[in-house]
Amino acid sequence: MSQEIAKQFLADVAHNTALREKFYTVGNPDEFLNTAQELGYIFTGEEFKAVVQEHSEGVMVRRKTGVWQWLRSVNWI
Repeated sequence: MSQEIAKQFLADVAHNTALREKFYTVGNPDEFLNTAQELGYIFTGEEFKAVVQEHSEGVMVRRKTGVWQWLRSVNWI
């Protein structure tokens, strides 16, 4: 169930710049998860990592914009 929420979160941040901006000041995994939870997305760090890895399989080149740029700023993933 929580992996499904993490998938929805990843899809939402991929299409919503304002949502991604809420995470720019987050400095560690706990703050990241707390911010996500405050926004209604409840998942663990391991669930989120699994979803990101699943969506990254086979990706050869990541764009320097949008969600991939944002994910690079989340350095613990």
